[in-house]
Amino acid sequence: MKILSIRPLPHGGGEKNLARFDVEVSEQLRLYGLLLRQWPDGTRRIAAPQANGRHMVTFHSVLAAEITDHASQAYEGHNADHRFSH
Repeated sequence: MKILSIRPLPHGGGEKNLARFDVEVSEQLRLYGLLLRQWPDGTRRIAAPQANGRHMVTFHSVLAAEITDHASQAYEGHNADHRFSH
């Protein structure tokens, strides 16, 4: 599994939308436009894009945790790179 790209979002709201990202789950599966969110207690979760008010994809909790961990690491790395590049 690898994060293909991550795009930080402006801050705001109760659950904070941190970033949009694309992930390669395997050589046969890539997902685009997922959302990395952080709740006020620091918990992070992912959400799939929606169509007609419904999530287009849902994840088993084990897979969701793995994707969340990878996205969180990419997000933290992106922020560290951005802070030190200016």
